[in-house]
Parts: sequence; C-alpha cells; structure tokens
Amino acid sequence: MGSSVYLETTAVIDASFKKFPALLAILESSDKRFTSQYAKMEIKKGFLNNLVLLHNKTVQLEKWSDLQQYISNLSSGGRRYQLGAILDAFTKLSTELENRRPDTFVDKYGVIHPLKILKRDLESFLRIWIRRFLPKIDKLVDDVLNPMKCFPDIESPRQVGNLFENKPYKCPESNIECSIKNFFAENLNEFNKILRQLEKIPNDEMDSETSHRRSALKKIIKKRMRSSTMIFSNKSQGEEWCWACGDAIHAVLSPSDASVVTRNEKHFKPICLAINRDYQAYRSPTT
Repeated sequence: MGSSVYLETTAVIDASFKKFPALLAILESSDKRFTSQYAKMEIKKGFLNNLVLLHNKTVQLEKWSDLQQYISNLSSGGRRYQLGAILDAFTKLSTELENRRPDTFVDKYGVIHPLKILKRDLESFLRIWIRRFLPKIDKLVDDVLNPMKCFPDIESPRQVGNLFENKPYKCPESNIECSIKNFFAENLNEFNKILRQLEKIPNDEMDSETSHRRSALKKIIKKRMRSSTMIFSNKSQGEEWCWACGDAIHAVLSPSDASVVTRNEKHFKPICLAINRDYQAYRSPTT
C-alpha cells in the first residue's frame, strides 16, 4: 500500500520538467498526489516567467554569442533564480538533443550553421514548454488544493507574434481577491507553532530565507490577524509577506495524512516538525 504525497513548488518543477528519478520513484509508489494553486502561482511568477524571458530574449537576439553574453550578465548581476531556470532549460534541451540522430538536424533545418540550429531548437523547445507547463501540472496530480482561493484566474502565457506575454504573472494582478487572511485565521495555531519553532533557531545558524520567513510570520500573526480593519490579501500591500511564508503555507495546506515531498529539506524539516507533518526529501541526480 502506498501513501498520499503533497508536492511543494520545487517538487512540481522537478517532477514535471526535470523528471528526477528519485522523485519519480516516490510518486510511483504513492496512492494519491496533491499539489496546490499556491504552487502554480509560484511557478507562474517564478520559473515559468523565467522561461518566457529566456524565450523572448532568444527570439530578439540575432546571434548565439549574444545570448551567451546575456546569460553571463545574469550571473554577475545576482539574479540567481532566473539564471537557475535558464540553466535547467539548457540541461533539458541538451538531453533531448543528445538523443537525436545527426541526419534529423539536416532533414529539419537543411545545411546551416550549427549554432543557428541550436538557437532555433531552443526557441521551439521553450515554446512547447511554456504552453504545456501549467496544464501538465494538472495531469501530474490527482487534486490541486486551493483553500485560500489563490490566483483562481491563472492562465498559461499567451503568444503574441513571435513573443510570449506572461501577464498577469503576479497575484496582485488577479481579478479575484484571495482569502489568505481567512486561511491564516483558520490555521492560526499551526502557523504559531511554526513561528515558535523558527524562533528556536539561533540567529547565527539561520539563513536569509528563514529569517525573512520568520519576520513575515510575525508581521502576519501580530499585525494582520489581530486587526479587524487591516486587509491581508493579494489586493493589499502585504502580498510579499504571503510569498515569504511560502514553505510554511505549503506545509499547513498539505493534507494531514500526506507526506510533503521536497528537495529543500533544510527549510521544510523544522516547519514539518513544528506541526507534526511527515515529509519525504529527495536529491537531484548529481547531488
């Protein structure tokens, strides 16, 4: 008999886009799979948006060397999440190209420079994945949970000419107001437990992400939840607090009998421990 599993955002990306063997083994042994609209929201404004940016830049730049320079600029500019998504796309494309026979390139493109072939293949690869990413998530799981009514009008990026437009890609631009304040109110005991657990971590052992999460939880619990007049939703100025609490929100909204599946054991372990939630950690194939 298998078990129920809940996929947080990184696990959704790793399962649908990267197909990590260790993660796929966990999914194959499970009876039921869950993720959330919150995960789809994070993918829409993060990983998927970065694929859109890469696609549009690939179309706009004439030379492969120009694209390489653009990527190099990202590494020196500190935009590590965007760079990470780009490198993931290159890794997956490389895997697909390794399995293609040389004659198929000639049949498809004729006799042209190899770097032009690579550029066209990258554009085609990105177009396919930008269109299929969000629908693929629905096929990956049995149920997409959305107790806080997060971004219900989310949609795949739209192609306009040769480029993609990903708006709206941030939840404040949604036409529907979410119920994140109600979700916190209904699960306030759980969030308080997580906050207390994070407060036990010494400051010199806490990374910036955990520190930001602890600070956001404090602000939400002590300011927003104790006020009957302060708005806390995607229509307020506090949506960044919601995003900072992402891992805590994933753990709380996951079914109580499901294991949270994550590659980010460092952050999820204390959170899951605080609310007695099971988790399963996996690693990337090269770790």
